[in-house]
Amino acid sequence: MSASLGPKLNFSTRHTDQTLDYSDLSSLLSTFQIEKLSYFFKFFDSNGDGHLDKEDLAALNERLRGIAGWSNDDPQYLSLVDNNRVFMECLLDQVKAEKDTDGLEYRSWKEALAPSKMSVSCVGLSSWLHMWARLCTGSAGIDSFPIWVQLLPTALFNIIVAKEGGSVITKSALSNFYEKSTGLSGDQLSKVTEEGYRTASANGDYDLDFDSYKLLFSNFLLGKTIYGPGKYIFGCFDNRDMEETYKVIYENV
Repeated sequence: MSASLGPKLNFSTRHTDQTLDYSDLSSLLSTFQIEKLSYFFKFFDSNGDGHLDKEDLAALNERLRGIAGWSNDDPQYLSLVDNNRVFMECLLDQVKAEKDTDGLEYRSWKEALAPSKMSVSCVGLSSWLHMWARLCTGSAGIDSFPIWVQLLPTALFNIIVAKEGGSVITKSALSNFYEKSTGLSGDQLSKVTEEGYRTASANGDYDLDFDSYKLLFSNFLLGKTIYGPGKYIFGCFDNRDMEETYKVIYENV
């Protein structure tokens, strides 16, 4: 790809593919949303081939089972396997439906009404980001998303609390998830865990239960800046706000 076709936006490159042109997403997703959603894509892309498909599920399920500490026959693990299968099928259906309607306004009546023969067996990063851009537009929270998206915070919450067998996320459970899912370690793990738990629990005033976690996950998807608490779903993004004061952005009127 030539330099003129490279990314048009200036944002962190840690989790994004710099061979893609994101300029058509700039009015729908912030640069930070693109970074978060790109990381989320890689979270599911277990074999690292740049596509999400059913081949990723076995390794994904095993990785998540290890984080939770479930046995192979644990009912919660079997439920996770089923949920991930449903998620992948719905994801492929969603992308297919969007491709079926793409450019519909330019088709003839014969073309528009003809049965679709398109088959979608995998999803690339570009299609993934465009899908989320459409799903996020106009959404006020997780309940505004399709039911298959609402499965995601349920699955992640159950994985995080499984190690300790409780019904709320503790600081130690959050630390375990960060360490095993995102590779944080040492002082960085301690600092991010401390700040992530403090932010998510409102300085310890509230338990980080499932209802609170759903709000965090909503902000993970919809939050446009690094100052939203949802970035601590994974804790591996731009965390300079832990040491810097909030910078007010003044706009000329």
